[in-house]
Amino acid sequence: MISINGLSLPSPHALTVQIIPKGGTSQYNALGQLVQEGVREKRMVEITWHRMAGDQLQALSQVLSAGGFFTLVYPDPLSSRREMICCIKRQTARVWQYQQDAPKWADVQLTLEEQ
Repeated sequence: MISINGLSLPSPHALTVQIIPKGGTSQYNALGQLVQEGVREKRMVEITWHRMAGDQLQALSQVLSAGGFFTLVYPDPLSSRREMICCIKRQTARVWQYQQDAPKWADVQLTLEEQ
């Protein structure tokens, strides 16, 4: 199950987790070996839905439009389930069809970065 600030989201078409080493210093010691210090892992999570109902997208957008940081609960490749504090880096959606003057949404995508 995926949720943002307690808002349960529908099952996505795709969920990609990038684990990126950040910060720290690296240098060679007297033996010629590479030594790294202070490296921390940060995660970037990209979630994609092929289709999403308008009311679900509106609820999600309201949570994200508050700005700042929020809590994301998602499946993680290293710890099976993870809760992280993150911010929105990118949010996209496109209209694929109108029915009764209401848009139907497709290719909804979120990119979230760990604090």
